[in-house]
Amino acid sequence: MKAAFDRARLALDFLEEHRLEPSVAHYGLALAFLTNPRSPLADAIERLTGDGLRLSSEAAADLSRRYLSPEQSIGAREQAVVRQAAELGALSTDAHEVTSALGRDVGSFAAQADTWPREADRFITRLSDAERQLAEVREEIARLRTRIGGEKPGPLTESDDMGRDPLTQALDQSGAQRVLNQLVDYKRDYVLLMFGLDDLIGINERYGRPVGDNVLNAFTATLSEIFPRQELIRWTGNEFVIVMKDTGSTAVRLLAEEALAAMRARRLKLRGSGLAIGVVTASAGMVLGRDEPATIVLDNARERLLEAAARGGNRVEG
Repeated sequence: MKAAFDRARLALDFLEEHRLEPSVAHYGLALAFLTNPRSPLADAIERLTGDGLRLSSEAAADLSRRYLSPEQSIGAREQAVVRQAAELGALSTDAHEVTSALGRDVGSFAAQADTWPREADRFITRLSDAERQLAEVREEIARLRTRIGGEKPGPLTESDDMGRDPLTQALDQSGAQRVLNQLVDYKRDYVLLMFGLDDLIGINERYGRPVGDNVLNAFTATLSEIFPRQELIRWTGNEFVIVMKDTGSTAVRLLAEEALAAMRARRLKLRGSGLAIGVVTASAGMVLGRDEPATIVLDNARERLLEAAARGGNRVEG
């Protein structure tokens, strides 16, 4: 079951990265790409997106016509996808009910027992964690079924686009106020990360601004993959902010380092010529915030980011 969950999540991540509508046709294309990464379809997608460009809906439709067999028609894929989502939902529901019942039985037994070994306490803790995780899985599957089999979303309206950076679709400074204002009443520590590409100016000078924009899009896609539950903020041209609550600083640092490693591992190429841009690295500044204006925390994070870049880049400071 875990493999099926992973494929579903990766397929939806693929569609989100390329800003493709989560239709059955697009979802089927994403699944075919992820299932066989060495297929002609995968090679074609890599050629189209190797320099950080997004896959357009027109290109996706053309790829489906050229590389997907008649057996992978939209109707067949729709039935398979809906059936898969239903089966996953039923399995997760059954597992959640079994775990809940077992937890109740164990709790009842513990209440009646005169002694209760420490190992049993750890078992109950693990059982509670499993129940919580299964509940989250059920919610994810419900969203998956809605996105795949639900009504087609309407066109993006002007109000939907307000507060978003037009290039990366991350929140802009205006849209970020909602996130930052919540920090005023947040009475616990939080971690603020500020990311930036180490040599965006050099990329723009060598290859032109459009290529630099594509690299920025590749970077935001990478950050969104590592931090799927956090709002990404484009604070300035080369400053991207993520606020992490209820997460320890050590865990946040590991995620930030994972994001930098993922960006460094990308092999970006120029569209058309296929010429490699070379390794593109990024850095991050990390600060703890609490009971202070968000502007001060942002300034401190910027100082850490600049320090990381000055020390050679591809690092997290703070």
